[in-house]
Amino acid sequence: MDTNTPLKPLTPPSEISYKDILKQKEYLKIILASLINRFGDSIDAIAFTWLVYALTGSATWSAIIFAINQLPSVLLQPFAGALVEGMNKKKLMVYTDIIRGITTIGLVILYLNNHLSPWMMLLFTLINSSVEAFRLPAGLAVIPSILDEKYYTYGTSLNSTLSTVVQIIGLGAAGIIIGAFGIGCAIAIDGISFFGSAIILSFLNLQEEHLRKGKLQVKEYITTLKEGIWYIKNQPVIRNFCLLAFLLNAILTPLNSLQTPLIYEVLGGGSELLSAFSFAFTVGMGIGSFVYPFLSDKLPIRIQFIGFGILTGIEMYSYTLGERFRSHTIAIYALTIIVSLLFGMTISIMLAALSVHFIKAVKQEYLARVGSIFNAGACAATPAASLIISIFTAFIPVVQIIRISALLCVIIFTVLAMMRIRLEANTSPKDI
Repeated sequence: MDTNTPLKPLTPPSEISYKDILKQKEYLKIILASLINRFGDSIDAIAFTWLVYALTGSATWSAIIFAINQLPSVLLQPFAGALVEGMNKKKLMVYTDIIRGITTIGLVILYLNNHLSPWMMLLFTLINSSVEAFRLPAGLAVIPSILDEKYYTYGTSLNSTLSTVVQIIGLGAAGIIIGAFGIGCAIAIDGISFFGSAIILSFLNLQEEHLRKGKLQVKEYITTLKEGIWYIKNQPVIRNFCLLAFLLNAILTPLNSLQTPLIYEVLGGGSELLSAFSFAFTVGMGIGSFVYPFLSDKLPIRIQFIGFGILTGIEMYSYTLGERFRSHTIAIYALTIIVSLLFGMTISIMLAALSVHFIKAVKQEYLARVGSIFNAGACAATPAASLIISIFTAFIPVVQIIRISALLCVIIFTVLAMMRIRLEANTSPKDI
């Protein structure tokens, strides 16, 4: 380093705003690609969920397919991160988006020709999720290369907020598209969105360092993988973030996998109420992600995780109250919309806090490896919980499963509050 060159002073966090993110051109390309994907996914979210339930008529199948969707993230991502570390991440993101687009269009073709079965849906879900296991660590690892750390909070929030706005538009259009053109058209839009994302990312100006030359040797790969595991082992704060991500995914699994049965069997609604549920939750997510930068400096990090974790359980339980007056349509819609709005805000704040603090805590050279292990650990909760739920649905009503999950959420986060787990590097609560 040239010692005669004065260092540029860091911008105080209080002086940073959303306007500063709009000047980060390369990061805006990442956001634009994400928005295109999110629009397709928001339409597909309703179409695919309804397609699974319509094709099978089974809550068990809904839970199984949801579990399979997360399985590659658990099994492949811990190993994918070490492979991604020395690869050209821009090309990897482009190629994986193209593969997912082709796969999704293939599913549509089978559906339109009446050849689609539940087992085929499992296969296509497995392929897309396997490809995504490589896409996620690559996308995470490029962030420090195009965005300074001082912009992480507002950058993450802007991405989440705009994604939410696009998702709201997609959810609003989903019913119209499905009604006018059918489920096949809705899912095809999701497939096309992957190609759009790939085109945007191909223009990304990314200066990557330490790219691997030649083929990766087995010994080198094992060393890289071990270094990532060692890094997590010796960083208690990062280990605790992994624990929180695991718990959050496990807690959300009942609502994610039993969303349609909840609406249909417990609340007595149909696709319109499911749309209202998704729409209100998405609006809440947008509000939560937008206000997070203003809350992050005012709320202790412990409140951002533990306090909102307890609130999550309370909100989950509130959904089941609609069982008592399911014949009153207006009351059911009011309850669903209000709870979903609050629930979306709570989850969004927790996710934003987890994302920002995790990226800040990990050194850049370890981010792909550690990020892949972090994501895999978080996703591990979903297939395990989904498979358990798929078994319980044969013996326990959906409403009771959600109530039990909500109570467990409150109990778990209360225990974590009492244990005072370490969430900041400069604090000394109990290390677990």
